[in-house]
Amino acid sequence: MRVEYRRVVKSDVSPPADEPDDIDDGGVSDGTDHPVEFDAPTGATDDGGTVDDTGGDGPDAVSASTDTAGSDAPETTTESLRRTLDDLLPEADADSRWWYWIAAVPVYFLIALVGGAVAAGLFLFAGLLDVVGLSGLASFSTFLVLGTVASLFGIVGLVVAIMFPVATYVDARAIEALDGEWTPDPVLWSLLAVVAVLVTNFVVSVPLSLYYLYRRHEALGTP
Repeated sequence: MRVEYRRVVKSDVSPPADEPDDIDDGGVSDGTDHPVEFDAPTGATDDGGTVDDTGGDGPDAVSASTDTAGSDAPETTTESLRRTLDDLLPEADADSRWWYWIAAVPVYFLIALVGGAVAAGLFLFAGLLDVVGLSGLASFSTFLVLGTVASLFGIVGLVVAIMFPVATYVDARAIEALDGEWTPDPVLWSLLAVVAVLVTNFVVSVPLSLYYLYRRHEALGTP
């Protein structure tokens, strides 16, 4: 009995496509290989790179995400404080008279110095009258009068102390809006005014207000 062996060779060639492009109208292949034509993907470049036109991962998408992140950035303390003060305090222009309250600070301090000297002189004179025969009546009367005047003067000082930082903010904001040579920061100037009033009891308020008025005069001509 004769046995025949057959060697089966597996081909690595892939099977032909279902619908080859090289078949003519008669359904017979011409035996030549034709390149497969295809459309380039959207955004394809000549050097083989691709650009995502849809904004997926391209630079435009990075820019858009950066803008979005920037718009959601938390508000700083200064911006929050300014927005609050803008809502609470009135609007004014640079020609307004809000700077009068700033000028009231050195005026008030000058009056306080002069008044203190006058009060000291009156108390001395009342003491001399008591020595010569009034038996303390002059000193007591002087104390009542000057005490009443000092109380009223203290109320005026409280109003000036409150209005000084308020007027500084309103006036500085109006000057800043002009966008001229001098653009003071309203928040900074008002905070300096608050610290000067509360911490130094008008001692630093005087040079601060005088410097502000000096810069205002250079920028606007007033006062």
